[in-house]
Amino acid sequence: MSLMQIPRKIEYALRAMIYLADRPAGVARGTEIATREHIPKYYLEKVIRDLMRRGLVHARRGPGGGYQLARKADTITFRDIIEAVEGPITLNVCTDGSSSCALQPTCRMYRVWEKGQRVLLEVFSDTSLAEIAASRPTPPPVRAPQLASPAKSGAA
Repeated sequence: MSLMQIPRKIEYALRAMIYLADRPAGVARGTEIATREHIPKYYLEKVIRDLMRRGLVHARRGPGGGYQLARKADTITFRDIIEAVEGPITLNVCTDGSSSCALQPTCRMYRVWEKGQRVLLEVFSDTSLAEIAASRPTPPPVRAPQLASPAKSGAA
């Protein structure tokens, strides 16, 4: 089976940002984020650098320092995060606006790619970090262990 898969860099950036959104007034150390979100520390540092360059995260130095959101979570979208670490979102080369595809004038697939691009950008633009942070799933209920039923006696 083949998947159209989101690159790890994007997944890590989204997970780190959701983690930070869970702490709107607080700060989280890089090691904490990496451990809790299962992100290799060296990779997290690269992702955080990209997010900082785009003004989505800022670092606090010194005791109690770490990373925190640079803007309110309800003003940050999935699109903002994705484009901070990967650049403009393009479903296919023909939808990047450069018209670099020689087949574009007669391509019968272009309409589908263009529609997919529009819908994808709409979903990512309409999904705020705050919305995702607020949708924390409830953990499954803890079930009490069942006691073994007493063995039936063979006496009759």
